[in-house]
Amino acid sequence: MNSNKKMAAVQDETTQIAAVNTYKNTEDDENEIDLLDMGMALLEKLPYIILCFLIGAVLFNAFAYFLIKPTYQSTAKLYVVSASDDSIVNLQDLNIGSSLTKDYEDLILSYPVLDQVIEKLGLDMDSEGLAKMITLENPSDTRVLKITVTSTDKQQACDIANTLANVSIEYLPDTMSTSAPNIAQVARVADQKVGPSYLKYTAIGALLGALIYCLIVIVGYLMDDTIHSADDMEKYFGIVPLTTIPESDQFRTDDTEDEFGKKHNRKERVRA
Repeated sequence: MNSNKKMAAVQDETTQIAAVNTYKNTEDDENEIDLLDMGMALLEKLPYIILCFLIGAVLFNAFAYFLIKPTYQSTAKLYVVSASDDSIVNLQDLNIGSSLTKDYEDLILSYPVLDQVIEKLGLDMDSEGLAKMITLENPSDTRVLKITVTSTDKQQACDIANTLANVSIEYLPDTMSTSAPNIAQVARVADQKVGPSYLKYTAIGALLGALIYCLIVIVGYLMDDTIHSADDMEKYFGIVPLTTIPESDQFRTDDTEDEFGKKHNRKERVRA
């Protein structure tokens, strides 16, 4: 008797485990079907997705073209080196020049230098606003300092770059007690804009347009709990419908014809 009870308990436990595994497999299958249905829902809206893709591209391209001002850049270059008393540049002088370049990089953007540039050019901005327009770059293993100015006015960008270079070679050597650097390149007026990139804005707008519409479709799909087919009944309720009633336009046509006949008879009566 005890052995029979143990066998029955083992069978019940095995049955429960099998039921749990079956439920998990069914749940996984339903998740796969949901993803497949979601993909089909997006595929059905493919023409609208393409339309939103194009609309987003056009809108962002127009925004960049009409509302964003083009920007221009001009670059002046300084060569920083410390010559010995005998005017012969040796390895130690080159190493000192590399250190001075880093010092120049920090001090060029200091407010005493920037204030002089603002005063000489009569700019309507403060030193912080001017500093945001300036980019300093020291290429690796060189003693060259690039002074790049970005502005919506191409002539202003050129003037600021050259004036900043001139002020730097006059003011900073006295402050640092070093020899003055040389101007290796004078800034020129730019002939091409550097921004905005219309291609980048167009690509961003196209992707955003398509993505937003896809999100709308996905949210609508997830919130839709309407039963659309017999498969949905079996899927959500575990009930297999015995039959389905197909939609037909025949009934609607008959109703329309009856209404049209009634109206026609009423008109005939009124005429009589």
